[in-house]
Amino acid sequence: MGDPKRIRKKYKTPRQPFERHRIDSDLALIGKYGLRNMKAVWKLNTLLANFRSNARRLLSLDVDDRKIGEQELIGRLQRLGLLDAKATLDNVLSLKIESFLERRLQTMVYKSGMATTPHHSRQMIVHGHIIIGDKIAKSPSYIVPAAEEKLIVFNKHSPLAKESHKALPSNVFKNKKPQADKKDSRRGDRRGGRPGDRGGQRRPQRTPGPSASKIVEKEKADVDVVKIAIDAPEAAIQKEAKKDTKKESKKEPQKDAKKEIKKDK
Repeated sequence: MGDPKRIRKKYKTPRQPFERHRIDSDLALIGKYGLRNMKAVWKLNTLLANFRSNARRLLSLDVDDRKIGEQELIGRLQRLGLLDAKATLDNVLSLKIESFLERRLQTMVYKSGMATTPHHSRQMIVHGHIIIGDKIAKSPSYIVPAAEEKLIVFNKHSPLAKESHKALPSNVFKNKKPQADKKDSRRGDRRGGRPGDRGGQRRPQRTPGPSASKIVEKEKADVDVVKIAIDAPEAAIQKEAKKDTKKESKKEPQKDAKKEIKKDK
């Protein structure tokens, strides 16, 4: 079952879970510091609330009664690197969640130049590439004390300990090529290259060759044939009409001659 002392909830959920302004601010922190989810933000908010509530409780006491508690609270925050040597309880009340996020191991590794992004530093910590002193640190959310800040180095058994490793920021930005124009980086523009070449140039436009000209001539001939087929019935009708007129013109004088013959009789 485990130790009952460790089975406890270390954070408090927000009172209004669907507040738009709070959700946007939490998502901004998650993206900036490379956090895993909102639970990490809630843990630090709870820790900050506890420190501030202790400071308010001490301010409500007399000066003589709060002296020991004030020294303990300020001393703990000073050891964590959150306050200066001349800090007071008012400085405790002015703390924000960003001051705790800056002291996380993940952020410290990224700010020291050992990783290219916060997400990269998180991966390095989880995979055991980072040590603090002689101990391997595998918790990205570890709040680094001020005394251990300079002890953060690569594990000597890690391949990242070599200065020539490709994943190091110095080598990544050194070998990084300038990006091409946005038009050349599109998927459609890369299709003109060879199958193995991802960054191919644009495909040149085709010029009409002899085969294309033949196709055009055939299409024109087909169009002419269709026109002839359409005009043929009309020509036939006109010919029949001319024949009918010729027959009528021949019959009319014969009828007139017959009538004259009858009259003479």
